Amino acid sequence: MKFHLILPILASAQLLLLGWGFYAGMQIVSDDPGQIRLPLGARIILSLSLVFTAFIVSLTLKSTVSNLVLLGMILSFFGDLFNAEVIPLPVPLLGGMTAFGGAHCFYIAAFYLLLKPTGVLISTWYWIGSAVVWLVTITGWVRFIRNPDKIPALNCGSLIYALLVGTMAYCSFIVAFKLGGWWWIIPLGAVLFYISDTIIGITDIGRVMLKRPHLWIWLTYIMGQMGIIYGVWLGLAL
Repeated sequence: MKFHLILPILASAQLLLLGWGFYAGMQIVSDDPGQIRLPLGARIILSLSLVFTAFIVSLTLKSTVSNLVLLGMILSFFGDLFNAEVIPLPVPLLGGMTAFGGAHCFYIAAFYLLLKPTGVLISTWYWIGSAVVWLVTITGWVRFIRNPDKIPALNCGSLIYALLVGTMAYCSFIVAFKLGGWWWIIPLGAVLFYISDTIIGITDIGRVMLKRPHLWIWLTYIMGQMGIIYGVWLGLAL
């Protein structure tokens, strides 16, 4: 059986469920933006379906890159469970950041494997670009996320996490620039993932108030993960 044939069907089902969940969330009326979310069942099914998708991609491609993406998605699934408090923790957001931080490390490792043959990793311009990304990330964290009213672990953890997700997004763009074609789907996904995490940072840790933030977090997060997973599949398979 050619497992890759079910991937377009999976993608369509995921988008349909995401659309339904977003619509259902929009119908919730509450003065507390934190209560306006996708239904919990939809969130768990979407996250688990992405693990299954990454597994099918890994099984189909049989490559180290796809295996790393699968490991990243497995950690992301646990991060979703922590953030949704399905797995209770004293500080759910810390558990989520830890799991997702590990996921980004796997994604970065996958992108490094793709970039190693190009020689870009020993390029001065690559590391200058990395330094710029880190500088912008730290500046944005100080301006919009750092919050003295939060516990030090959240502030410190959010900075480390921001550097990881920024590095992941930067590496995804370099992959697209060097390899072209279908690989451009990956940075599109990475940017959406970055936006999702930024919304979490500025609303759950920082002091920015947004309307229905968690709906937008999940919309950008699911589409971001889909971009990374399906982008790897299309890049390596076609």
